[in-house]
Formats: sequence, C-alpha cells, structure tokens
Amino acid sequence: MLDSSTVWFITGCSSGLGKSLASLVHSAGHRLVATARNVDSLSYLPDGPNVLKLGLDVTSKPAIHETLSATVAKFGRLDIVVNNAGYVLMGDTEAIPESDARLQLDTLFWGPALISQEAVRIFREVNPPGVGGTVVQISSIGGYMAFPGSAFYQAGKFALGGFTESFAKEMHPDWRIRFLVVAPGGIKSNFGSNGKFLPRHPAYDTPEGPLNQLLKYMMDPAAQASFSGADDCAKALFDVLVGQDERQLPGRLLLGPETLPLLEAEMRKTREEMEAWRDVTVSTSSTCGAKNVPIL
Repeated sequence: MLDSSTVWFITGCSSGLGKSLASLVHSAGHRLVATARNVDSLSYLPDGPNVLKLGLDVTSKPAIHETLSATVAKFGRLDIVVNNAGYVLMGDTEAIPESDARLQLDTLFWGPALISQEAVRIFREVNPPGVGGTVVQISSIGGYMAFPGSAFYQAGKFALGGFTESFAKEMHPDWRIRFLVVAPGGIKSNFGSNGKFLPRHPAYDTPEGPLNQLLKYMMDPAAQASFSGADDCAKALFDVLVGQDERQLPGRLLLGPETLPLLEAEMRKTREEMEAWRDVTVSTSSTCGAKNVPIL
C-alpha cells in the first residue's frame, strides 16, 4: 500500500499514457518526477513542492544518471519507476537504415535497461531497508507477438521483456523489489505523432501487402474508437500499483480487451507447433535430462 509519500519517476510524460499517469499521480497527492525530452511539454503539471519536472533523453546515459540523482536529491528516496518513453518506427524492414534501427533500440531497450539498473541500486541502497520499490516497463502486446512493419520496435519490446524477467529473478526477497511489464493494446492517441514512418520499399508497397493491411486497420476511425483510453489505462495501472487490488502483482499485465484474443491465438499456435514437432524436439537426446530442469 502506497501513500502520499510515494515518489514516482515517469519517463515520456509529454503525451499519451505517460501524461495521463503523471496527471493521476499528481492529483492523488503523491510526489512526482515527470520527464520528457522537452520539459516545456510538461506545463500541464503545476509547479509545487511535490512535483519535479525534468528534461530527459533516455538514450543518454549521463542524462539518466543526472535525472535520477536529482530525484534522490529532492525527495530522498524513489519508490516507483515507470519506463514509458518511446515511439514506434514503422516501415519495411529491408528498407530501414541502420541508424534508425539503432536509435529505436536505444530508446525502447537500452534507455529503460539503464534506468532499471540505477533504480534497483537506489531501492536497495538509498531507500530505508526493506522498503524496496517497483520498476514498471511500459511494453506492448507487440512484446508478446510480432506484427508486420515494425521489426525493430518489436525487437526492442521483446528484448525489454526478457531483460526484465531475468532481472526480476535476481532479486533477493528481503529487498522487496518488484518488476511489472505492462502490455497495452491500442490506446487512443494521435497515432501519427508518436511514430516515425519511413519511405516504403516498392517491392512491399502493394495493396495486398501485410503492412498495408495492418495500416488500413490502424488508421480506421472505427478501429481507433474501440481502443482503450489513456486515462482508463493509467487508472487501471495506478490501482494495481498502489494496492487497490489485493492480488499479488503479476509479472506481466495486459491492458485492453483486444489483447486477450490476440495472445490466446498466439499461444494456441505455439502449443500446436510444439506438439506437431515434438518428435524432432526430443530426437536430439536419448536421455531424460528434461526431468531435472529447474523451473525458476
């Protein structure tokens, strides 16, 4: 259970889910460190003793350390880190320049990874013993399953999920440090403003091309009307984190009703492939070593 002394550090607060969550945290009376590339985009938050607004480029390691140090300097502790900053890079994989691909991975994976490492140190060494803290990674249903036209976005989200699951399993129980990967589906927002669309490769840019079919769906006003609201997602996440729900915090949390049938279909496909190819899988060893594998 968290209260008004709770210190939140949220990246990507200029719009969308980050803006909604930052507004909710402030209205709840908690202490807030809101960050964005352009600090002027945080003007919707009032100035006050419980609010610290900072500019942050999550691809800059020195900037990450500077903002987290400023957080501790102002509030003396840190309780919840929400790695939300990001954008989607869309285009035909064959035509995406390496520079764009690397920047996407720096933003979606390396930034959150570095922030997470420093946050865990603060939870363990700066916060009072046994208080701990929580790292929240805002991922996507695209961190579970892949869609055409966003290979490097998917790579970043898949990498972040694997990193977080492994890091979480390293925590000593006495530290009381938790991790949560949040996987939203579609969220109502200005889709075009939060994405970078690269010129199409002529071989892929056909009416029947998979990416064109996906874009047609994503830009359809009827489809967008069915997406979850950013405020609704922020409220659901806030309630989960502050203990309004008595269930133990999950490792991964889906947000948005459309994520359930999508993931269920993906799980069925995986299970069916496992069974169809079981003979090949087990043919590589004559031992029963699988019985001795530890399940962590």
